[in-house]
Amino acid sequence: MGKIKEANLVRFLERHDVWCADVEVIAEGISGTLVAEFSSTKGSQFEMSHVYRKNMSREMDWYDNHLHNAYEDVSKELFGSKSPESKKWGKREDFEEEILAFGSIREELKEHFQLSRTAALFHTEDVEDQTYLH
Repeated sequence: MGKIKEANLVRFLERHDVWCADVEVIAEGISGTLVAEFSSTKGSQFEMSHVYRKNMSREMDWYDNHLHNAYEDVSKELFGSKSPESKKWGKREDFEEEILAFGSIREELKEHFQLSRTAALFHTEDVEDQTYLH
């Protein structure tokens, strides 16, 4: 498995009615910056739903326009095929755990998703059981 050199939480956003968090990742042996998309599941766990290669620098794309080819989904390339990169990175779950364990990523995600549950528009008694599915 490769090694995560840097991981930074860059934003929280809603995609297809699901709250997600984007974590920019620089990994050994992978050119460019990757963006791992995380969603929250029941029990304060996190699921990495997609991994994108960011093809545009923030200086060129400062407004982070996701509507053009600046982001390419590389999930299958890294984890779902027999390519050399997929063999190098191994299991998706291992990559996910390595990102979550980097610095304070897991704690930041936990804090944000807990706040979003608490601030839910509909304050029902089952707010703790609300699951963010992707």
